[in-house]
Amino acid sequence: MPIVKVEMLAGRDAETKQRIATEITETLARHAGSDPAHVYVMFNDVAHADWAVGGRFFTPPPPPVLAD
Repeated sequence: MPIVKVEMLAGRDAETKQRIATEITETLARHAGSDPAHVYVMFNDVAHADWAVGGRFFTPPPPPVLAD
């Protein structure tokens, strides 16, 4: 039972994710000899403000909320 976790920036629609899941499933099943019905693909959408590359965020994080 292969499990594939896909982490990517948030914003892709369900149709796009379906195409990605289908391609991953078919490719893994073909190369690993797995039954496609037993390939699990999980998406984790990461907010732009929570992802940095090269030390720079895609979107600056919001300012901290100060307690009263």
